[in-house]
Amino acid sequence: MSIPHTVVVILEAKQGKEQELELALEAVVEPSSSEEACLEYRLHKSVDNPAQFVLYENWASKEEHQAQFDKPYIKDLGAKLGELLASPYQAVFAQKIISNA
Repeated sequence: MSIPHTVVVILEAKQGKEQELELALEAVVEPSSSEEACLEYRLHKSVDNPAQFVLYENWASKEEHQAQFDKPYIKDLGAKLGELLASPYQAVFAQKIISNA
């Protein structure tokens, strides 16, 4: 049995590119969520910084998460990020320890 893999990605848009980044991120939510191995895929926007976005992802395994990078919609997003991000995105990879669910 594989261990579920959680990924939290923090992205900050360049000034004036906030809406464009938000739309680019929104475009990957549905296809990512539709992947069989995707357990959860959420896009959040910071309440303190309108240029900052957070992707919260849960995948069936690390390997399944890695396989997502071969998908055309993720490659399309990757091609856009250079012109949209103020700085490189930060990614945290985690495994659940305990939950209330």
